[in-house]
Amino acid sequence: MLILTLGICLVCSWIVLAAKQTGDSQRASNNTFNRRDVLTQLLNNQSNGYDPRVPPDYEEDYATDVKIKIHMLSFDSVSETTMDYSVEIYLTMQWLDKRLDFRKLHNAPKLEVGYKLMPLVWVPDVYFKNVKKASFHNVTVPNRYIHIYPNGSVIYSTRLSLTLSCRMRLQKYPLDTQICPMVIQSYTYTTENVMFKWVENELPITYDKEITLHTELPQFSIVENTTESCNGTMDSDSPKFACIKAFFTLKRDIGFYIIQIYVPSILIVMLSWVGFWLDLEATPARVSLGVLTVLTLNTHGSNTQAQQPKVSYIKAIDVWVVSSLIFVFAAFLEFAYVNVLSRRGEKLQVLNEVPIAPTEPKEDFSPMINGKLSRQPGAPNPASIFKQRARRVDKMSRVLFPLSFSVFNILYWMIYHFS
Repeated sequence: MLILTLGICLVCSWIVLAAKQTGDSQRASNNTFNRRDVLTQLLNNQSNGYDPRVPPDYEEDYATDVKIKIHMLSFDSVSETTMDYSVEIYLTMQWLDKRLDFRKLHNAPKLEVGYKLMPLVWVPDVYFKNVKKASFHNVTVPNRYIHIYPNGSVIYSTRLSLTLSCRMRLQKYPLDTQICPMVIQSYTYTTENVMFKWVENELPITYDKEITLHTELPQFSIVENTTESCNGTMDSDSPKFACIKAFFTLKRDIGFYIIQIYVPSILIVMLSWVGFWLDLEATPARVSLGVLTVLTLNTHGSNTQAQQPKVSYIKAIDVWVVSSLIFVFAAFLEFAYVNVLSRRGEKLQVLNEVPIAPTEPKEDFSPMINGKLSRQPGAPNPASIFKQRARRVDKMSRVLFPLSFSVFNILYWMIYHFS
């Protein structure tokens, strides 16, 4: 019995000593391993079998969730001619890689991985589907980082300059609002291995203080942005790839176009109405004014069209330029009409004064004076009648032309700007 008691005591003592030694060795391990050793231990393929070539859950029956966030540094330009826009962003991705759990190796809050060690860490194969041109920033070092957290959570961020395509609808140009997409996909891994998601509990797209929402850019204002998931829906054929989308709503600032296009054309149209107040006899002045306004507006419209995108459908600016030209040309035609009307009366007066050969007198003949037909007392002068008609047309034009142009303006701005 004594021997059994002694044996039990020895076993208990051995267990306590072993536990103490294990704890001491663990604490010693936590104290002796520095951050570099931890990185070496984690990323060394020979020591723990970590393989950066495959996703964290490659052997499992579920996909690795990659949460993505975008910080907009600049919204540089939007081009209608090339149908694209340029941005500079921070692309940040976060995922959980249990293979990089270092809670047993060190008590650091996070490990910062330099760009020279980044090839040793698995990173999602993200690409922008609608990109035209893209570049990394490498001055003075590559602008990207990786942070590894104790539970194996990884945050990867990189700085990119992108030129993305945007199929614009320019029927209301330059009173238009465009919605430009940014499509992010996985190029290699299907939704069985990798799933993209926008970050939760925070804004998925943030802006630098210089380009916050509703801040005017050179030609546009960023009205809003929306995000959505398109995992497995972007391709008609299998396999299905991870995918997310962002949409930027851009409203064009029309201040430049009002000053450079609308106001000059309005003034030219109003200038063409000056002829309605000129006398009918001032033919050279009215002809010069009509020709000058037509040619000026035609040149102005040609310069405007040269700066516009070449599309096959009719834009709002085309309607404005053509309509303005029609108003100016109509004012010139109005002068041609009143001029013809005035001259018709003069021709009738001349015809009435043409000598007529004498014939045998009849009871109802008109009286002759010096071989010419004479008007009856009180008979109106044809020249004055037609001139009065021409002046009446001018007076009506002074009201009808401004009124019709005002109605056109109301309809134009209601249809293209307020609808």
